[in-house]
Amino acid sequence: MEHIAAIMMLVGCSSANVDCREIAAPSVGFETVEECQALLRPAVDSVRERFKVTYGKCAPVDPALFLEDATISWEITPAGELDVSVTDDDIEMPVLVAAKGSRPTVLSN
Repeated sequence: MEHIAAIMMLVGCSSANVDCREIAAPSVGFETVEECQALLRPAVDSVRERFKVTYGKCAPVDPALFLEDATISWEITPAGELDVSVTDDDIEMPVLVAAKGSRPTVLSN
């Protein structure tokens, strides 16, 4: 299984960055950030005619992170840039373990 070191995120918006949505990238995962960067401009150009404003960004990903357990979130900043973050769901979500009886409740990260 190959490791993923970067993801490509494409976002298209109507004018004035209203009604933005994700656009399917030609490939989501890349073994290097440089590989992603090399394909970013052609990917943005290929979807540009469908949206008034188009954003694209390659975001580094920790290769040890399992994407099945990750959350990818994005936003358009006030400066008009695409900000992408990849977080591990397991780290952010505490696990609640409960048992019937007089045992204490245990929270674990």
